[in-house]
Amino acid sequence: MKYLFRRDTFFATFAVFISMGMLALLPLNLSVLNPFRVALEDFDFNDMAYSELKKNQETPVDDRIVIVNIGYSDRLTLGRILEVVSADSPKVIGLDVMFDNDKDSLSDAFLFEQLKATPNLVLASKIDWSNDQILKESVFKDTSIKLGFVNFVGTQKGTIRYFSPIEKENNHVHLSFASAITQKADPHAYQKLLDRKKTIETINYTRHQHKYALIDGAQLLEGLVVDNIFKNKIVLLGYVSTSPFDIEDKYLTPMNEKFAGKTFPDMNGVMIHANIISMILDGSYIKKIPSWITWSLAIILTWLHISLFIRYYIDEHIWFHLVAKIAQLISAIFFVYLGLFLFNRFNVKLDMSITVVAIILAIDVLYFYEALALWLHKKFNYQTIFHTNSHNHET
Repeated sequence: MKYLFRRDTFFATFAVFISMGMLALLPLNLSVLNPFRVALEDFDFNDMAYSELKKNQETPVDDRIVIVNIGYSDRLTLGRILEVVSADSPKVIGLDVMFDNDKDSLSDAFLFEQLKATPNLVLASKIDWSNDQILKESVFKDTSIKLGFVNFVGTQKGTIRYFSPIEKENNHVHLSFASAITQKADPHAYQKLLDRKKTIETINYTRHQHKYALIDGAQLLEGLVVDNIFKNKIVLLGYVSTSPFDIEDKYLTPMNEKFAGKTFPDMNGVMIHANIISMILDGSYIKKIPSWITWSLAIILTWLHISLFIRYYIDEHIWFHLVAKIAQLISAIFFVYLGLFLFNRFNVKLDMSITVVAIILAIDVLYFYEALALWLHKKFNYQTIFHTNSHNHET
């Protein structure tokens, strides 16, 4: 391509990314733009892998994890459920409930004794992000009880795609709920998580609710559950919705049936923790392509497109708009599905959104660059291919 290594091609490519940076810095706080800004903040092309390509649909049931739906159980009932589960010798018990204040003294005392008497227990805590990451503990404090924070990354912006394995506060290290459970259940898998040295991990969602053994807490207390179902298992106690319209402790995830304009929240917190634990145990992490590779690809691919656009713009202007629009459309579709293919098949996250945006902006930026180049030529005798190889704008 004869315009590939021309100075104007490089400068026009540079102008595309300068324009993207300027647009990113613009304050989009106008009320009319707020819905679009919020929608874009919560948009990820890779969500289509779940809704359109049915990523992980064939994943088998994870028989290492059993979930007990505690519903709206009071503390006395929770203590009884914990007692029954513990008697079956599970590997680890995770109680996904925050106890923020005291209630009935008798039921509180009974539950507290059950918590202390339960081996390999992990109790939920929270980190107060607004208060210098101070750990918000349960009212049931005891040094023998292991804590794990249940915060997810991104709860204020919508879809839960990430989690933090550990958080450091001064000289203290706090484990996430899933990390603390895995540390007890499989120290080797936990160590592999630490060895990754990632402050934030992308959650590899592999299972909907029906891919985990789900036990109803009330039926458990009535003796309607088979014996030894919890033996040597990871048991998670938490609230599980029985209706799609019940959004108590429920979040949006990439597994939502709609990847854009999400419907109702689709997954309870305890199920998200289960997915994270499954990922850690399997070592099936999402591998993210480094940012420098993403940007390098975006620059190179934009440069190639700019060269193509300039060629038709100058030499065959009558075909310019048709060729440019077709190239934009084909490239956008190809790069989006390339990212989806890598994510769906190999758990590799390649963000092609920068490339797609750059190619879409390229034509408009090219017009502005031509005007600037011609002005510089007139004022300072700047040498440009747009002046020396002018095309006929009249068609």
